[in-house]
Amino acid sequence: MTTSAATPIDVLGPLDRSVDWPRLAAEHWDRRPVLLRPGRGAGPGRGAAPFDPNEVFEGAVAAAQHATAGADDRVLFTVGPRRLTEPGDLLPRPEDGSFAAYDRRLETRLGDTDFALVVRELHAGHHPLWIRERDFLAGLWDEVGQPLAAIGTTLCHGTSAPPRTTASHHRAATFLYTLHGRHRIHLTGPGDRRWAATTVPGDLLYWPADHAYTVPAPYTARSPGTAVHISVPREPSYAFDPPYRASALAPADTLVPDGDPTDDLPATLPPVLSAALAHLRQESGPERLHRRLAREALRHATDGGLRPVPPPTRPGYFTDDDAVRATERVLWAPVDRHRLVAACGHVTRTGLTARELSALVGRLNGGEPLPVGELTPSARRLVARLAGFRAVERL
Repeated sequence: MTTSAATPIDVLGPLDRSVDWPRLAAEHWDRRPVLLRPGRGAGPGRGAAPFDPNEVFEGAVAAAQHATAGADDRVLFTVGPRRLTEPGDLLPRPEDGSFAAYDRRLETRLGDTDFALVVRELHAGHHPLWIRERDFLAGLWDEVGQPLAAIGTTLCHGTSAPPRTTASHHRAATFLYTLHGRHRIHLTGPGDRRWAATTVPGDLLYWPADHAYTVPAPYTARSPGTAVHISVPREPSYAFDPPYRASALAPADTLVPDGDPTDDLPATLPPVLSAALAHLRQESGPERLHRRLAREALRHATDGGLRPVPPPTRPGYFTDDDAVRATERVLWAPVDRHRLVAACGHVTRTGLTARELSALVGRLNGGEPLPVGELTPSARRLVARLAGFRAVERL
């Protein structure tokens, strides 16, 4: 790590096992940048690292496989100054196996032409990556609280400065984790205070939301670099994102004509508006609203702030001879005549009584093995669903 600035960047480390989150929260969070440096031998994917290189590559492959040509801002690919709307096989593929092999394949196609790959919501398509990042950030949430707004995870890989992605409406603090190459960053804080940093693999650089960052121009890299940005919103947000915001609506006086109404106005709303109004009244009723808030609260309590979460797999299939145990914490809440159960950011509903569910969840969260043959049909269905959430495994 090298710096050249009037204000030196603090360095915390070497970090062998975990980040000193209490110290970071007390001395740097929302205050000034800091570099978290790994200990000797604790390279990318080890110790206090939030990411593993193999998982990051697999997450990029998963995103590339689900990208919609020309319509998905989640995956961006540029060659020189041009963004390709249909990059095709220039994106990572499963047979590449690693960033190194992927880079060799691109070199045969692009030669010395610079390229950049950007993947937003990287955690959304790879469960092990999501788990690792969630567990890493859990120590920070213990100190500063988990934001209501979703945490962003963005991969930047290539030999040129990455293209800017669509800006979030949230002010966000940033962690920059370097996996490959050297990354030069210029930071500008309040009062025009400036920092310059060059990170190497294993470094984790933090800067507050009120600090702007730039990549020095011209950007030059002898070999492709890889870094992942974690964006942490630093302002109040909705518990769940509505389809629109009140501030985006037109003022009432622009929706009503001036003067007296004309004689040809219909006595009733058009059918499509009448149906929409009825749906709004139904969904905003106390029971529906309570159910939705309960679901969102359970998701927030189990997703670690990393939304969207990876999709669930198929429900598990167990025989009477199987035994299962929980691999993740399971939460539940009573809603109407049913109970909602959540794990890993997913929520399902069960007909188990509160007493039955409390006993089952208590055994799961206590680490107790559960013989499947002893479970009631309703409990077995719930356990199968939790297995699809990756919260229960067969012993």
